[in-house]
Amino acid sequence: MNIFHLYVVVVALLLGLFSVTTNTLPTSKDVPSIDKDTAGEIKQGILIESDEIEDGMNGVAEGKDGTDEEDENTESVDPPFVHTKIIRMDKVIPEENDMYACAGVSLSTEQSWIVGYVPLPQNESVDAMTVYGCLEEPSVSNTAWSCNPHIEKTVCSGQSSIIYSWRRSCDMIGERKQKVLIVGGAYIRDIVLMVHYKDGDIQDSSALELKLLSGEYTETDAHYLSRYYSQFVDPLCDEKLNDLGRLLETIQWQDESYDATYDYDESSQQLNLQDNRIGTSFDETYSSSWGYDPELVQDLTWPAPNVNLGQVTGVDAKPDTGDVFVFHRGERTWQLSDFDENNIFINGKERGPIEADVLLLLSKRGGYIKEKAGADRFYMPHGLTCDYNGDLWLTDVALHQVFKVSGKTFKIEMTLGEAFVPGEDHHHFCKPTDVAVDKATGNVFVADGYCNKRVLKFSSNGTFLQEIKAHNKGLAKSNFKIPHSLAIVESRRMICVADRENGRIQCFNTITGDFIHEIEKREFGGQVFAIAYDRVLDVMYAVNGLSERIPTQGYTLDIQTGEILETWAPPQGFQMPHDIAVGPDGNYVYVADVINEGVFRFLREDNNM
Repeated sequence: MNIFHLYVVVVALLLGLFSVTTNTLPTSKDVPSIDKDTAGEIKQGILIESDEIEDGMNGVAEGKDGTDEEDENTESVDPPFVHTKIIRMDKVIPEENDMYACAGVSLSTEQSWIVGYVPLPQNESVDAMTVYGCLEEPSVSNTAWSCNPHIEKTVCSGQSSIIYSWRRSCDMIGERKQKVLIVGGAYIRDIVLMVHYKDGDIQDSSALELKLLSGEYTETDAHYLSRYYSQFVDPLCDEKLNDLGRLLETIQWQDESYDATYDYDESSQQLNLQDNRIGTSFDETYSSSWGYDPELVQDLTWPAPNVNLGQVTGVDAKPDTGDVFVFHRGERTWQLSDFDENNIFINGKERGPIEADVLLLLSKRGGYIKEKAGADRFYMPHGLTCDYNGDLWLTDVALHQVFKVSGKTFKIEMTLGEAFVPGEDHHHFCKPTDVAVDKATGNVFVADGYCNKRVLKFSSNGTFLQEIKAHNKGLAKSNFKIPHSLAIVESRRMICVADRENGRIQCFNTITGDFIHEIEKREFGGQVFAIAYDRVLDVMYAVNGLSERIPTQGYTLDIQTGEILETWAPPQGFQMPHDIAVGPDGNYVYVADVINEGVFRFLREDNNM
């Protein structure tokens, strides 16, 4: 758990949200009335008493971001990096029983994560609230309007999908893939709140708060905040807070055609699958002619019990002996406050390097420490690769550098990048994540990284050769979103990239940099943290990230078709698998887990240790 996630927990504790007391639904006191003198107007069967709203958005107010006035009587329970956008029914009076009203908001050009929904029904007449993401613009009117989910284009002006639903009897998280939702920018821009009134002739100012996380945060951060806000779930529900499977089955989609072609984290313009995209349906049953039947299981005898590690970020095996290199952070953890807005490591020289030996060599048999090095040298370890000569390539996100280190003497033989200086040119990196080395040419590929969106290729002596960017699929995923891990497939001259936050693997020609193909699966749950190629079995291994619906697990993939051949995980589960490696004989697979602060080893169950 990094400082961002710890901070969320601490804030929640201070606010008393983790107490054993029962949460209750907000009452009318939670939604302050609006005491403006307004003139009523009849619009499609609903009496609306409202003023003109600035920026052409009726019933919309901003929360704690300082741009608009915040409700004086609404006590905020939000962490400081979360801001609130409110969609309100501004003194709506339905003329009849069993009627619907809609109000909307157009989001800014800045991309944000929706990490929470807080419904604020003002009176008992409100028995349901539904939030729609409108996929075509414009969809938001200047005033609240009469709508009906059963009548086409009365909620949104074009196609739409339900992203959240609340009813008085039970609060439902309504996202199909159970990923936190990206909005704004090139993504969904118009959000519509639809309220169902069981009784008419009652003035209502009910509202719904959208909790938004913006800036340099990842989907993992957003998921932690999503759990934080899940405590507003109605306790009348008989579902556990994190057991959302049955709730998801109750969600209805306004346009079922989007079930196969639209992902929330894609732009509304990207509704058609690419011809060269390798994808499967979510409930695909796996069948293959793959000839290696025994499944991967955890080797509980490895590593030795006396191996104490910090946050483990890199792992790889020596090509000759199969011994295992491990890169970890010792007593240091990556905290949200470690970098400023320019991605510069704060007070790095004053804090000094990590004092512990962050580089270990563990024996293939038994997992005992054979050698250790790296003390007083690194500031924030990240990627580790052992090349075909047994030399190491290490990345440090605080230093913004890549190091070639002798696998025998552990002396630095080459340095790429400038210490503590991030940059976008071909001589600088910005939090580089991983390295891959092509045995055929000696060329070095660097994934760059957390703030740049590229892979750089260098010659064996460090001369810049080429920049590779994501295969352009349009506005939705035109760039890498944290190229986090690399794998060379030498037999096919491919360099493959784990595009972490886009939840996909893209492969390119190692010589020309041309795009070859992509593996993108709903079963990944939206993230691919790391990949490794097994030349013996000719398969790709991958690990995903944190997801509410998809288990955090490993995947064995057919390198040609992208078919998932098997999934695997330790009995206790992964927490945050960060890197993956394969032993030279293909018998062992290693996974570094940041939160577990350890390395897991897996083997084929019929293999003799």
